[in-house]
Amino acid sequence: MRKLGYHFFRVWLRTALTFYFAKIKVEGLHHLPSGKPIMFLANHQNALLDALIVATNCNRKPYFLTRSDVFKTKALKMFFEFLRMIPVYRIRDGKNSLKGNTVIFERCSELLQKGEAILIFPEGNHSLKRRVRPLSKGFTRILFLALESDPSMEIAIIPIGVNYTNAAKFPDQAALFYGKEIRVQDFFDKEDVSGSTSRLKEEVSHQLKKLTTHIEEEASYDDTIQKLEDSNVDYLEPKAVNLVLDKQAMPSPRSKEKGSGIKFLFKGLFNVLNFPMVILWSKCIKPKVTELEFMSTTRFMFALLIYPLQLLFLILGLLTFLNWQPALIICSAHLILNIVLVKLL
Repeated sequence: MRKLGYHFFRVWLRTALTFYFAKIKVEGLHHLPSGKPIMFLANHQNALLDALIVATNCNRKPYFLTRSDVFKTKALKMFFEFLRMIPVYRIRDGKNSLKGNTVIFERCSELLQKGEAILIFPEGNHSLKRRVRPLSKGFTRILFLALESDPSMEIAIIPIGVNYTNAAKFPDQAALFYGKEIRVQDFFDKEDVSGSTSRLKEEVSHQLKKLTTHIEEEASYDDTIQKLEDSNVDYLEPKAVNLVLDKQAMPSPRSKEKGSGIKFLFKGLFNVLNFPMVILWSKCIKPKVTELEFMSTTRFMFALLIYPLQLLFLILGLLTFLNWQPALIICSAHLILNIVLVKLL
């Protein structure tokens, strides 16, 4: 029953993400090895959406480490555990709370020994900046714990580049790039754990920088972004963007998308179709989002919960005037038109 419930939520979330994003591109799934434990390591820009997109667009069912402060109540803890979310503690949660990570890391090690997959964001925090930040060593502790328990175990690291056209906007476009397998055993030396940690972190960071746009120089970050924006680069193609950055030369500007007037009309139609939801979002929910990194996640969760209610109220209202057949047709047309508009906006 638990597996059936998880499968239902996974399909539901994947469907909702497909409707929420104008485009989701996935490449490199063939790099995922079969029959061995996997640790997915991804860059982190867009809060919970990063985890949801990866978890619903791979051929494994990963557990993933999540900031502990979202496990606020017993009900939320049970729900997040059901979704295979595992709390991880950060220094901001209190220095003493970090002791709880020992148990968490041991649990993750045991999951790997059972052949499971785990998703971790090794940067330790999220940021909308298009760069790979320094990696924490927590993921290496988990991997090395597992190998110390079973030195013969083959663990695969799969780096993932998570890319967005504009992560805080709606509708947005996303692209996942699964990198080639990194064999943990090639980096683990029981006699030199510190050196093993450094070498593995360096390799993972190197691979992530190839799978997502990486602007190395923080001091000139804003200027570099402005030049890339002026050139209208496609952030869903990080290899091409990084090639531009490596050459330190801007490409010829791509032709700007035409039809801004038509898109304005499409947006107006979308707002009219979803007027109650748009008003509730813009007046009540959006002003309470204090971090831009959480904007898209909050918007998605809001739509995930409220849009079905909007459809329910619509069909109940229609049933007071019409038979169920035309009411169902109108509601279906409403849903389909919304999906089309999201893809076109």
